[in-house]
Amino acid sequence: MLLAIAAFFAGCADLSVQNVNDPTKEAVEGNPANQTKLLAGGFYDLTTAMVSQHGVNINMIADQNTSTNNFNAYWDFTEEPRRRLTNTTSYSNTDVFEDFFEGANSAVATANLFINNIVNEGQTVTNDNGDDITNDILAQAYFLRGLSYGFLGLMYDQGYLIDENFNTATDEPSFVPYGQLIDASIADLREAISLAAGSSTFTFNAMPNPVDSWNAQEFQDIVNSYAARIMAGRARTAEERDGLDWQTILDFAQKGLGGPESLSDLGVFSNQNIGSSGEFANYLTDWSNFLVAGSLFPPGQGNGYNPTDVKAIHMLDPSYPVEYPADQASGGEAGLDPASSDDPRLGYYIYTTNPGFLNPSRNANLYSNYFSLRFFADSDWWPQENRVIFFTDTENDLLIAEAQLMTGNTAGAAMTLNNSTAGTGETTLGFEFPAERKGYIEDATLSGGHTMTGAETMAQFQWALLREYSVEIHTLGGVSSPWFFMRRHDLLQEGSATMLPVPASELEILGMEIYTFGGPSFAGQAGTASGANSWKNLAEKAGMTSSANLNSEKKYMAPTSVPENIRVTGSPTADVAGKGARHN
Repeated sequence: MLLAIAAFFAGCADLSVQNVNDPTKEAVEGNPANQTKLLAGGFYDLTTAMVSQHGVNINMIADQNTSTNNFNAYWDFTEEPRRRLTNTTSYSNTDVFEDFFEGANSAVATANLFINNIVNEGQTVTNDNGDDITNDILAQAYFLRGLSYGFLGLMYDQGYLIDENFNTATDEPSFVPYGQLIDASIADLREAISLAAGSSTFTFNAMPNPVDSWNAQEFQDIVNSYAARIMAGRARTAEERDGLDWQTILDFAQKGLGGPESLSDLGVFSNQNIGSSGEFANYLTDWSNFLVAGSLFPPGQGNGYNPTDVKAIHMLDPSYPVEYPADQASGGEAGLDPASSDDPRLGYYIYTTNPGFLNPSRNANLYSNYFSLRFFADSDWWPQENRVIFFTDTENDLLIAEAQLMTGNTAGAAMTLNNSTAGTGETTLGFEFPAERKGYIEDATLSGGHTMTGAETMAQFQWALLREYSVEIHTLGGVSSPWFFMRRHDLLQEGSATMLPVPASELEILGMEIYTFGGPSFAGQAGTASGANSWKNLAEKAGMTSSANLNSEKKYMAPTSVPENIRVTGSPTADVAGKGARHN
């Protein structure tokens, strides 16, 4: 990685030979369109990492999906008791650790090129109308770098903090802890907001698919939302959570997407797919919601490859078990009775007794009867009409509510939740879910119908927030908002990793000791969840297990059938092969 970054800097700085096939430094500097394309390359590196298929593994740590499959190391990340992360160069799925690290660091290198050229070397950029758009380019570069620093700080315990002043000839790179990465991220995001706010020509048009662009007001809303997510995501434990500057987080979120101080009516930050072969698409959503074995119709004939974990169903029906009963699981049947709830969003999931790829000999407690119809797309998210969703106003609402809670405004937190998807609100997407468009689900943007007064306990607020992150935010924010939320409230089950180690391949190159996180024997140590407030015990703490607090009129159940045109076949007895290939 270091060599790649150094070569990138050196190559971009020293290009001087005219080449009709490769842009020279002068051609890029003198052409705003070329600069935007180069910036788009940086955003491609970062955003594809943010929706990587290996994000499924991280969601499994957060009990969003379940699996007993060895492909992509899924079983390693779902097994209970939790396994310690295998961070070695000989591990068969090193990509789980490397994808996010490489994508973000590559994006930092791209951003630094622009920041160096403008800030240190005085480059100016004008558009075809003769307008000076130097600050417009610089704002996008700071956003790219700030987002990359932040993503590294959210995902890893430490990382490189390389800026525009780094000299590959004289400076030695070193790791800094995640807190410093996040501080640098917020500083860059503030600079991006300031530059965009002061420009009369600003357009954010450097995302991978150039068909989408955003004006200065929309851009500021997007950046503010990310700043809130990144600041809140700094905490790995409840103790760290209590030390966060929640007032500043609240200030950012209120200026974010759909917030009361937002500058635009933008409700979702997303980018259209590119091509139909996965050139740029939401791998995270696709790999979370496809079929391999059988079909979903007639009922019980198939199940998803990475089914919905029992946690999501338990959050909709607190009487539903937190571990699948082993006596209800066998090689050919998942026999647990359906859940029921007065929350209509249970209809997002289809009930089946077919275990699909789940193998009871590997752990019957990991079974599931549910598959998310909401995110089903005929096992193919690649078509151009679909979008890669990075941030929704729904998540921004949850950040506002959480910040209000943490600053002592429980009445405000309750009101925000009541107006969100938890109560009467709906998720804004800007396009139809594929499953909705194809007729597999009637409505993929339902309201939960819950009401809070502000007199609830911390556990009851945590329950309400976790329900929304588990059900509503799943794959609608990249990797992995549920994980970030759960770790800062100690909601991860005992032994779950709360952050990733620097990839072993990087440590080996540097001659550093390889380390890792996770495992019940390490519970409570840095990087490993104590399980002190595990979601598996939250219903009791929140008073949700007594009959008085259970939904009194459970009238919604998951559908047991979908249209007969869902026909995806395969073998339910073997792990899927072909790592990195399109699965369908």
